[in-house]
Amino acid sequence: MSNLNREFALNREEAYAVSHQTLNRLLGAVLTLLVMLMLKQHYSTAAADRLTWILAPTARMTAWLTGASPCWESGVGYADYARGIIIAPACAGLNFMIMAFGLAVFCGLLQIGRLPALLAWLSLSLTVAYSLALLVNTLRIALSMWLYQADIYTAWITPERVHRLAGVVIYLSALGLFFKGLQPIIGRYCRRFDRQSRRIRISLPHWWPIGWYLLGAVGVPTANLLFHKPITGYGEHCITVILASLVFWPAVRLVKWFNRRGYRRHAGKNTDCGG
Repeated sequence: MSNLNREFALNREEAYAVSHQTLNRLLGAVLTLLVMLMLKQHYSTAAADRLTWILAPTARMTAWLTGASPCWESGVGYADYARGIIIAPACAGLNFMIMAFGLAVFCGLLQIGRLPALLAWLSLSLTVAYSLALLVNTLRIALSMWLYQADIYTAWITPERVHRLAGVVIYLSALGLFFKGLQPIIGRYCRRFDRQSRRIRISLPHWWPIGWYLLGAVGVPTANLLFHKPITGYGEHCITVILASLVFWPAVRLVKWFNRRGYRRHAGKNTDCGG
């Protein structure tokens, strides 16, 4: 009888722990969504002078990487017209920061159950997403500067379209690499700060980054149609982003598959020779 009571008590404690961790994860998800909505609202209404916290370091990093001299212009942002760049609110990289932040937190929610560890992970994810956005956006601007001077343009291949395609490739690649790096980082974080929580055994599919990217780049602007009129070029933006993503992501996966297959064949030949 005592064994049954002990087993019942253990099961009750385990059920309580699981329900408590579930509530913590729901709270973490709600907080994350609130932060994402606040960032999006701030970005959609702020002028350049209220976005200097991300525009200014982006301009400094761009100047260091490319040798450009972007200078502050009130109401515009940072510009170097001689090099053909304007680092304006539309090019702040804040949408990518929101995507990276949400991706990091929601991947972590599957593994982290204790509230202090969750809140710390949320703060860490926001810091990492901000730093990653600065780095990736600087690379995108540098690439855009090079493409702007390239002799590739026609009546149909315009600088704006090439600029948008380059953004899709850069941002989607960065999000995919970030997603891949998150898995071992979250595992180490849990072993260090949250060993006792019950893990949710879900293996996220390889298409998760592209789904997350399309949700942010196409889904959010589409949802805004419920409250605002479509911005100029909305239709072309959505079509370009969707088509470019659906071509680029499978192409990358196909290249990785061929490389993995070639490596296995090479390893098999080496094994046969060694035998």
